[in-house]
Amino acid sequence: MNYVLYHKNCNDGFGAAWVAWQALGYQAKYIAVQHGDLPPDIPDGSIVTIVDFAYSRDVLLDMYERMESLWVLDHHKTAAQDLTGLEFTTFDMDKSGAMLAWEYWFSGQSPPLLIQYIQDKDLWLFQLENSAEVTAALSSYPKDFDVWNTLSVDGMAKEGMAIQRAINIKVLEHVEMATIRNVAGYQVPVVNATCYTSEIGSQLNANFPDSPFSAMYFDLADGNRKWSLRSRGEFDVSAVAQKFGGGGHKNSAGYIELMK
Repeated sequence: MNYVLYHKNCNDGFGAAWVAWQALGYQAKYIAVQHGDLPPDIPDGSIVTIVDFAYSRDVLLDMYERMESLWVLDHHKTAAQDLTGLEFTTFDMDKSGAMLAWEYWFSGQSPPLLIQYIQDKDLWLFQLENSAEVTAALSSYPKDFDVWNTLSVDGMAKEGMAIQRAINIKVLEHVEMATIRNVAGYQVPVVNATCYTSEIGSQLNANFPDSPFSAMYFDLADGNRKWSLRSRGEFDVSAVAQKFGGGGHKNSAGYIELMK
């Protein structure tokens, strides 16, 4: 049996899973995973691909021994050390998880525009026309393979104009509620937010240039607290997140704070 594990609640992660679905269809089982959770129970001898995500080195080595095959595709800075030297990984911080998945399953073929737009937003490049609008519209759709198959970039560019305008207003409303708090030993602007964390964090960093990063949080149903950290320049928030068992990129990372 094929299993595809992908980064949960993330357009890049689901984009990578959608690419896998183009190749494998329903011959594979697709499981959303996130940092802080135990790996899913997968039968020994399975064929496993992990996209836009990586477990610790010990967990991956154990999986590699038990599975018929294992391949890991990731681009998060915090995974670099765990993946170094492992023969069953593809790692590239200059590409998104969805793009790595495309190059893995469809090597040599031009990636769909949707994958290009996902990468443009995930790497915070915004080099493509109407990038924010396209990804805003994409986020308004359920993460469902059949639904994503019907989406067009041109259509989402038009749909996303009003959505992005509303997002911009919500971001400013959240930013106005920021307070300076201690997070991991740093005095930073903090906002309670369940969504638009990258946009809110970017605006907070602009409004509070003397703070090393910004932090957004919300409480989960299990009583724990999810933190999203955003920085600009040289401050590495992935190093902060990693101290708490999380991960991410230099300027964008997160972790789960255990409250019990």
